[in-house]
Amino acid sequence: MGASLLLSLLLAGAPDAGCSVCEVFPSAKVAFAAAIESAPLVLAVGEYHEVIGGPKVPSAIKRFTRDLVPMLQGRVTSLVVETWMVNGQCGAVEKQATKAVAKATQRPDETEDEVTLLLDRTYAMGVKNHILIVDCDDYRAMLTDAGTLDAEESLLMVRRKVEQKAIEAREKEEGGVPGKMLLLYGGALHNDLAPTADWAAYSFGPTLSKETDGGYLELDLLVPEYVETDEDLVKEPWFAAALKLARSGKTVLVTPHAGTKLLIFPYTRHLPRPAPAGRGPG
Repeated sequence: MGASLLLSLLLAGAPDAGCSVCEVFPSAKVAFAAAIESAPLVLAVGEYHEVIGGPKVPSAIKRFTRDLVPMLQGRVTSLVVETWMVNGQCGAVEKQATKAVAKATQRPDETEDEVTLLLDRTYAMGVKNHILIVDCDDYRAMLTDAGTLDAEESLLMVRRKVEQKAIEAREKEEGGVPGKMLLLYGGALHNDLAPTADWAAYSFGPTLSKETDGGYLELDLLVPEYVETDEDLVKEPWFAAALKLARSGKTVLVTPHAGTKLLIFPYTRHLPRPAPAGRGPG
């Protein structure tokens, strides 16, 4: 059998009789290769992140950086990560907003190190990296009068800033144009291509899909231990069947509709009552 034919067969995956939108693959690498076979101009990767007290299995960002990012060598030219640098220039309001975000997202301390590792790895590949620029007015907007996190304003701010960075990268032809893929990495909310009415205001997916004439791919990374009790995912008709496949050691690629894919990693171990996951690093 020729190498090209073997590769084609691997990328095709195996459909599952119990889930019409699911394909199973022998590894996350092969599933990822199949997911991006269409060579999107913008690859918007979203994660359900680890939370404090959750199952101690490798996070989505760790797996992505370690196993999947090297596969983008020579294909991705620019990266926008949904994070920002805290530099102390905005004084008390910056400290207060940072504390409020940490309380709301419940991310472990090591998440920051994993984001840094992603940036270091892509930089070493020659990728032009971008993070979000958050100013003092942004920090003030993120807080309610009571000093707690204004979730709606925070989500709107992140959507706006990632979208602006992505469009800027396209305008400068750093990425998101023919031959130069733009990679976005953040939460599995802002990247939604077909968000529900409740979440539509927070997603840059429809805008960037229009900007690229449909050259946009939403790819969500799901660690099964983190998401098995997620109140939104459990409502999806494919979810139970996909998790059953993940428990058998399979990597599952779900395509609920055109332009959207979900890569579900195999279970590392099964914990029956995990803490709920967050929908992104920001």
